[in-house]
Amino acid sequence: MKPYYQDEWVTIYHGDCREILPELPEVDLVVTSPPYNLGKSYEQKVSLDEYASEQRKTIEACCDILSSTGSICWQVGTYIVGKGKAKEAFPLDIILYPIFKSLGLILRNRIVWHFGHGLHETVRFSGRHETILWFTPNSYVFNLDPVRVPQKYPGKKAYKGPNEGE
Repeated sequence: MKPYYQDEWVTIYHGDCREILPELPEVDLVVTSPPYNLGKSYEQKVSLDEYASEQRKTIEACCDILSSTGSICWQVGTYIVGKGKAKEAFPLDIILYPIFKSLGLILRNRIVWHFGHGLHETVRFSGRHETILWFTPNSYVFNLDPVRVPQKYPGKKAYKGPNEGE
C-alpha cells in the first residue's frame, strides 16, 4: 500500500478507509470527518438507518486498530431532510453515539466547533457548528498542558469562594 503523502511526522493514505485501515498498525489517535449523508457528488444519499449501519462498519474498522489507551475524535454535522419549512434536522452525533457505546467506548467530551461560514438558511437558523465526539476505551492518555489555552488574565485572583483573594 503506497502512501499518498509521507514525511517524518505523518503518513496519509487516499482511499476507502475500510480497505486501508486493516493494513495499518495500531494507532493512538483517529481523527475523522466522515460523509454526512447529504447526497454530495462523492456519496449516495441513503436512509438514516442505512447510513448508521455503514458508519458502524467504519467505526468498527477504526476500533480494530485503536490502541488500548487511544482516542477517536469523530466530527459530524447535522443531516437535514425535507425542503422549505418542512426541513427537519437530525444531529448525527446523537444517531452515532449508541454505536460507539456498543463497541465499549466512553464519550469523554462532546466538543462544539463553531465557525462563521456555511450555507445561508431562510426558514431556520443557519448551521454554524459541527460536533466532535471524543471517545476512548476505559484506559486512555490525556495530556492537558500541551493543548491548554493560556489564561486570559494571568494575574487574576479568585474573587469568590473559599480561596477569595488568592
